[in-house]
Amino acid sequence: MYNTGEVFSVTNKPWGRMVGVRPAKQLHTLLDKGFDYEAAFEYMHSKHGISKEKFDLLWRVAEVERPILSESSRPGLFSVYVGIPFCPTRCLYCSFPSHSLKELGKLRGQFVDTLLWEIEETAKMAAKYKLNPYTVYVGGGTPTALSPTDLKRVLSALREAFPGVLREFTVEAGRADTLTDEHLAVLSHHQVSRVSVNPQTMHGKTLELIGRCHSAEDVDRAARKVKQAKIPVLNMDLIVGLPGEDALMVRESMEQIMALAPENITLHVFSPKRASRFSEDRRQFTLPADAEVAAIHRMATEMLEKKYKPYYLYRQRDILGGQENIGFCLPGYECVYNIVMIEERHHIFGLGGGATSKIIRSDGTFMNLSNPKDVRIYIERVKDMVIGRQAELPG
Repeated sequence: MYNTGEVFSVTNKPWGRMVGVRPAKQLHTLLDKGFDYEAAFEYMHSKHGISKEKFDLLWRVAEVERPILSESSRPGLFSVYVGIPFCPTRCLYCSFPSHSLKELGKLRGQFVDTLLWEIEETAKMAAKYKLNPYTVYVGGGTPTALSPTDLKRVLSALREAFPGVLREFTVEAGRADTLTDEHLAVLSHHQVSRVSVNPQTMHGKTLELIGRCHSAEDVDRAARKVKQAKIPVLNMDLIVGLPGEDALMVRESMEQIMALAPENITLHVFSPKRASRFSEDRRQFTLPADAEVAAIHRMATEMLEKKYKPYYLYRQRDILGGQENIGFCLPGYECVYNIVMIEERHHIFGLGGGATSKIIRSDGTFMNLSNPKDVRIYIERVKDMVIGRQAELPG
């Protein structure tokens, strides 16, 4: 174990010199050029120093992604990301755009009014350019930090703005303590196809340390309610490398989550973020050493691969142990939005607080346009953001 005031270093780098967040995107570029397994590994090993173990993982992910990328790359498709920038509290590791309800919860109603306007304007833009919605992902923050009434307003607006059959409709209910029976009724009524309940750990002491206001029992209850509501896909997230957690604790969390039989499990690895509470005073926290993180991560992935398959992954610059964040799913239950977002094959319109739009150009390059993270500035500047987004669309 080491004190987190030290410089993070990785002596054994399984991804070699690859520091970018999208390793699979590089492999897909090679596959598009006709590279086979041997040629692609030789290229990526010589250029980046990627290990055989990580390349094999990347290859399996790419095999799952290829047909989805082919489908989602058809002309005229786009996805929508909606950022709800409110949470009950701010987690230790979080750098996402969000405000605690205590801090700015009073602005939820005004935020929703503004968001509804942005949704309507985006629908007009999509119609003007003859674009068709593919997936919708409502994240945050914690969307279920909205009241059931406000959540209903948002989902109704999305369904009206982007009618027809969506490939996928996801809503995050990341905090188990925010998901009520009323929220679930709203999700079911609007035919949400995927819900995330994200405990990160099933250990009470760690939950308290990282700033969660719920228990493992709350997580269990919320997951079972999603199943009872017959929402097709349940996702659950766990984090390897949380302060004070060893291999046994991670194994126990894994076993409890897998017993709930979610269709998706996303395995994250702790990554210190400059904008997080952790970075404000990292000396008071102790994280596992890189070698320990790598061993725990391997254990967790081996447990998952007995039932699930890896379907998307991404990396972060300071991720512990030089590892990766990776999504697992039952066959046929991939989160399509995660794939199109990571691999950058079609437009993503980011609506709401801190959401980023990704406008794909005809040559395959893209433009990122981010809404303000501060909900007060978002409310003031949303019209400028909508105009700017439309100006970047080709044609």
